[in-house]
Amino acid sequence: KEGDIVMINTGMHSKMSDSDEYYAYSPGIYTEGAQWLVDKKVKLVGYDVQSNDHPMATKLVDHGLGPTHPHLIEEYKKEFGRDPKDDFPDWESGHKTLMIGGGIPGIENVGGDLDEVTGKRCTFMCTPWRWKGGDGCGIRILAAIDPSQEFRFESGQNR
Repeated sequence: KEGDIVMINTGMHSKMSDSDEYYAYSPGIYTEGAQWLVDKKVKLVGYDVQSNDHPMATKLVDHGLGPTHPHLIEEYKKEFGRDPKDDFPDWESGHKTLMIGGGIPGIENVGGDLDEVTGKRCTFMCTPWRWKGGDGCGIRILAAIDPSQEFRFESGQNR
């Protein structure tokens, strides 16, 4: 509902590593999925994958500073009969739609005990670094769960 934090559990957090399986073959959102979250007016979105975007919309293929993984372009063409840019023409549209268009922050590489909170309403607390002028950093995510699913901490005031 409006104002909620959404954590997307694809199962990839169990495969988190510096590997093609995690970076290149993980699922991800694109413009339409990101816009759906913006339309729902969620407060924050976390993903258990390496990016707020589908891998075909990142530098892994022919976007931004890419391709860093040119073999993915040929694999995509072989599997689907077309260039990835035909299906994913925009670079990092998930980032742009959520963060720039919707003002919704995103958390990548959510892991830990994500399975323990999947499907439950809980209060998430995120502890980022104090980094003046920074645009991203590692964080620790904590979840408080009421077994009755009735209690939630109210959000604090901005200071």
